[in-house]
Amino acid sequence: MLIGLGAVLLAVVLIGVRPKTPGQFRSTVETSVQNAVSSVGTARVTGQTALRGNTFGPYESTVLEDARKSVATAISDIAESSVPDESSRDLRDEVLPLLQDSARLLGDLDAGLEDDDRAAATGAVDGLTAAGEKLTTVLEGLR
Repeated sequence: MLIGLGAVLLAVVLIGVRPKTPGQFRSTVETSVQNAVSSVGTARVTGQTALRGNTFGPYESTVLEDARKSVATAISDIAESSVPDESSRDLRDEVLPLLQDSARLLGDLDAGLEDDDRAAATGAVDGLTAAGEKLTTVLEGLR
């Protein structure tokens, strides 16, 4: 009984993780990148505002935590999906490093703001600007 239930649950998980077509994979990537673009942009603006002294620490922390979660979800949604073909593999290999860089920069911004390290926070904001532009270019190519 338990073995049968385990097999059914495994099948449901595998069906949910594995896109059946290149179009479905592309749609997963598009949604993930779109969410990351939004989160990176929001974090960048929050960082800029914080550097001008116009935000409160709890607000900054909440925004950056939400952004990190969104980018982490984007990474896992793509990384956990099996790629159905070579063009999907190329797309994955293009997008994942951009998302991982965004996640790193979000962590750097959070640490810079928390430690009152203006140079680190400014560098992270600049990096997020560039990362956001790259992700936006990828997103435009997917549409």
